[in-house]
Amino acid sequence: MHSNLSSGNLVADKRADYARMLGESGDFQAAAEVMQQALELVPDWAAGWFQAGVYFEKSGHNERALHAFYKVLIASPEDKFGARLKLAYLQGENVKFSQTAYVEALFDDYAEKFDQSLVEKLGYRVPELLAQMVEHNSPSRTFKHCIDLGCGTGLMAQALRNKSRHKTGVDLSAAMLAKAESKKLYSKLLKADLIEGMAIAGPSDLIVAADVFMYLGSLHSVMEMVALHLSQDGLFAFSVEMGDPGSDYQLRASMRHAHSEAYVAQSLESAGLMLREMRSETIRMDGRNAIEGLLVVAGKSGLLLNTDG
Repeated sequence: MHSNLSSGNLVADKRADYARMLGESGDFQAAAEVMQQALELVPDWAAGWFQAGVYFEKSGHNERALHAFYKVLIASPEDKFGARLKLAYLQGENVKFSQTAYVEALFDDYAEKFDQSLVEKLGYRVPELLAQMVEHNSPSRTFKHCIDLGCGTGLMAQALRNKSRHKTGVDLSAAMLAKAESKKLYSKLLKADLIEGMAIAGPSDLIVAADVFMYLGSLHSVMEMVALHLSQDGLFAFSVEMGDPGSDYQLRASMRHAHSEAYVAQSLESAGLMLREMRSETIRMDGRNAIEGLLVVAGKSGLLLNTDG
């Protein structure tokens, strides 16, 4: 078990390590029972309750999983583990807004291995694909100011290296921003959520959000903020995971949201933004499963160039 998730009790931690090995072997029921033994020693261990909940969920014991995730919230009300997302998913509910504490903690923990894991192991393609679409919609143009929402370690900025003079990166994770700073790609880096980041960064003629809106439910507020800060001739490029056509957005077992094509188009229109290009693509792998996404370019003016999907 990761050191920052230690219970502070050596015996409980050893049982949790054993539970992890059982989980990795696919015996989720046994893993859950061993985690319960650990939790008898440290009943207020939020990380332990979360892991027990995951094992109960995977073994099909949803009621016990719900109990475990409620215990997480009692022990850790700020919810850096994302228990509210798990509870919503298990109860068939949607979560409208971003779970800020969870996203910040997730990417602080992920920063060291982010580039290698995402690009090399999961075949992550969004930055290059979005950069190609930006070029397609603005051939040979150099933008004055790009706001990179959820910039992470700077993969999107690398893809747009020669496309904008100044780049402002916005992210919740201090660890991700430290990685981005080391690459010297940005004029400014801001530790902020998406709405606050745009307010601080100010007007822009290019706003990008690669693999970010999966951590939001409703897109309306962020779309309205983009419209407020985007110049009249500016472009807005972003990706979402492709959701079912019958609903606006769905919370998945991955704790990420998927958005339907119709909902994306409607959110843009209601914010006063016009769709210029939309493309369906495999954006990364999840184990052996290909994750399908929508890649989108919009602006305040312009015609629909291409819809593929």
